Amino acid sequence: MIRGEVIFHSSQVDDKVLIKADGMPTYHLAHIVDDIMMEITHAIRGEEWLPSAPAHILIYKYLGLENSMPQYAHLPLLLKPDGNGKLSKRDGDRLGFPVFPLQWTDPVTKEISSGYREREYYPEAFVNMLAFLGWNDGTEKEIFSMVELIEAFSFERVHKAGAKFDPEKAKWFNQQYLRKQNNEAIAERFIPVIKQELKCDETDYRVQLTYVTQAVALLKDRVHFEHELWNTGIYLFVAPTTYDEKVIVKKWNTTAADFFKKLMIAFDAMEEFSATSTEISFKETATQNNLKPGDVLQLFRVLLTGVANGVALFDMVALLGKVEMKERIEFALKELEGYKTSALNS
Repeated sequence: MIRGEVIFHSSQVDDKVLIKADGMPTYHLAHIVDDIMMEITHAIRGEEWLPSAPAHILIYKYLGLENSMPQYAHLPLLLKPDGNGKLSKRDGDRLGFPVFPLQWTDPVTKEISSGYREREYYPEAFVNMLAFLGWNDGTEKEIFSMVELIEAFSFERVHKAGAKFDPEKAKWFNQQYLRKQNNEAIAERFIPVIKQELKCDETDYRVQLTYVTQAVALLKDRVHFEHELWNTGIYLFVAPTTYDEKVIVKKWNTTAADFFKKLMIAFDAMEEFSATSTEISFKETATQNNLKPGDVLQLFRVLLTGVANGVALFDMVALLGKVEMKERIEFALKELEGYKTSALNS
């Protein structure tokens, strides 16, 4: 069904053992009996079984069951990320990505191989990713629901060549499904993690559903998995005590320190403390102090979070709120008091 007519020379078809000495049938006979008894119409299996197909067809023929033979479809192999050879569980263990849907323990060696479920891949993302290993619908579309996959799938669009497995693309699929998730539903799953990390109870504002839902909205475009939310956005829950040294060395000086003191006064006087109003006030304060907003924008982020990059800055300011934001800036000013050097005066 995938490769069209495939021809083998009879000299290449070896004799298969059909029944072992102890009377136990081998796969070559057993699967044919199973298929006949279950009235299987389509046998879909991996490319590595293609060389055995002639023998299986002959078995059907010699059993007088040729008319009951299913249609065959031999799927392309899943290849290693570099395309050199068939993907194996050892490749996943070696390169740090799962190969099995679920975690699996080898019953003999007791070696554990991780699974996609345990790595917190969404089932829908996992299925969508699998569907595109050796198939596409002929368009640029990549995100398909199960219903859409069922409607779009055809054997005519299955590739004959092997499909290279790309672990980064698998993460990308999960990220797309993460972005579709309801923020509040993610927040409900995230709150127990925050409680555990902060060692706090449900009265802490940082584990309130409203606050966490807003935090998730800021963070979820920056992660591939829900379990990455904490490390990616820890600064939304814990005030920094250290600051990105490269930014401080490059941009911090007395001019910057004076600006942030005046910014706190301007913020203090604000009745509406939103992303829009704080951004306007920030730019106005910079202009009034003969500074370009860009000169102190990254410093503002570093004083609030400790790091040079992160979520939308003024959305974060609005989320933290006036009190928390002010406490962080005042603490940073004390920590950096007396620090000398900057590019602002050069």
